Amino acid sequence: MKRYMAGIIAVTLLSACSSAGKLRDTVPTAVYVGSSSASDVISCVSNAWATKHFQIDTVPLPSGTSLQLRENDSGPVLALVDVTPTAGGTTTAKYYSQMPDDDTWFFQQVKSCM
Repeated sequence: MKRYMAGIIAVTLLSACSSAGKLRDTVPTAVYVGSSSASDVISCVSNAWATKHFQIDTVPLPSGTSLQLRENDSGPVLALVDVTPTAGGTTTAKYYSQMPDDDTWFFQQVKSCM
């Protein structure tokens, strides 16, 4: 039984990665550059998004951090923002979405945190 549960968990985690990867293969909904630090942007966006009824996962990236939004543990990534520090002391945030409804509020939170 434990072996089956481990398999189910592994498949769920792999599908989450592919869901985010597929989303990154699309054109970003919005791209912002600002002077706030990457960690401040991640904290600010996470706090704002936490006021909605979605699950938020913080995922480290080789060059920054990603916040990924889902309806539940097993659901696909509906939106994500990749936040990376850039040369010159600026931070870039790329917001991607496949929300079924209007997601303006979510990317406006990213913009306001920059």
